[in-house]
Amino acid sequence: MANLLTFNQQIAIVKLSSNNSGKFDELCKEVELTDLKDLLGLALLQDLQSNPSADNNVKLLDGDSFTNYKNQTVRHQGVRFVLAYLNKCRYIGESFAADTFTGFVQKNNENSQPISEGSIKRLQGVAKEIALSEFENIKEYLNLNSTNYPLWIVTDSKKPYTPKFDNISKTQFNSQIGDMRCPTNGKRYV
Repeated sequence: MANLLTFNQQIAIVKLSSNNSGKFDELCKEVELTDLKDLLGLALLQDLQSNPSADNNVKLLDGDSFTNYKNQTVRHQGVRFVLAYLNKCRYIGESFAADTFTGFVQKNNENSQPISEGSIKRLQGVAKEIALSEFENIKEYLNLNSTNYPLWIVTDSKKPYTPKFDNISKTQFNSQIGDMRCPTNGKRYV
């Protein structure tokens, strides 16, 4: 089964070094089977992989305009956009390592120096943040169009959030009649 994203589509969205284009198919397949499966669910992912040219799947993969909960017309960038940034996140973490007969090695060039582990984590975090931010738009699109995507499990609850307040004592305003309490410390008046 072909990947949902080709190398040419990847570099049109976000650049990866063409030196590592050979690793791309394996990298993309790993991201689809882990990160994208966690976001979309296995059933919807497999439907996208087996039917990428179906009308609804094309809209999901390449992006579509929709009216959101606030009655605003917005556009999501598509699952391929999310996949491209998830690929970049994985690529940043693995591009420095080369698999050899003796194990993984890091190539060293006298004109270059590897970046620190902290910088790698920061760059991965930025790429993943972009992907997950865009996926929130896709999730809203899927929730609003769940009849077109029966394999999507609707995730947002429309029940309003009611915060829980702890350590609130009764006062004269919310106590029973005749039960008078001090508003500052909650002690009963005699």
